[in-house]
Amino acid sequence: MNPEEKYRRDRAIIYVLTYAGLRVDELSNLKLTDIDLDLKRIRIVGKGMKVRTVPISNTLLAEIHDWLAFRAEMANQKPQVEDSPYVFYSQRSPKFTVRGIQTMIENYSLPNKRLAPHMFRHTFCKWMLKATNNDIEKVRRLAGHSNIATTSRYLKDSYSDLADAVDALPNF
Repeated sequence: MNPEEKYRRDRAIIYVLTYAGLRVDELSNLKLTDIDLDLKRIRIVGKGMKVRTVPISNTLLAEIHDWLAFRAEMANQKPQVEDSPYVFYSQRSPKFTVRGIQTMIENYSLPNKRLAPHMFRHTFCKWMLKATNNDIEKVRRLAGHSNIATTSRYLKDSYSDLADAVDALPNF
């Protein structure tokens, strides 16, 4: 895989993880037919074969467009890509495995800060809670959590969030 191809694939993966909140297993199994660019949504087969649909933001839409156009160019050059039903492939396989994705993300870690795919999902959930004014049910559905207690873990505010809230109290 050439450096540009790797960069574009890795970037698209990080965008999908961050802006759609997929689990790494869901990303690995994501097929081209699961993405509907016209209706701006992704069909995700999650844990327990539960299917959910996540809307695609304009930011993510642009990134997916770029990746799929580039992927189509690669398909003209590589039979394994052309034959692959998956959105993401690896150097030697038509499907980028869970372990392969984990390793790819770990390779972007800093010496004192290890990256993991779930961190991007965590960011998605935190951003969605903020965007929905803490509508935990909406976030639960977007994240594909069967139990709302799982989603509620993302509600734990950092100390700085609490300090900002106290500073925002009105004066009288």
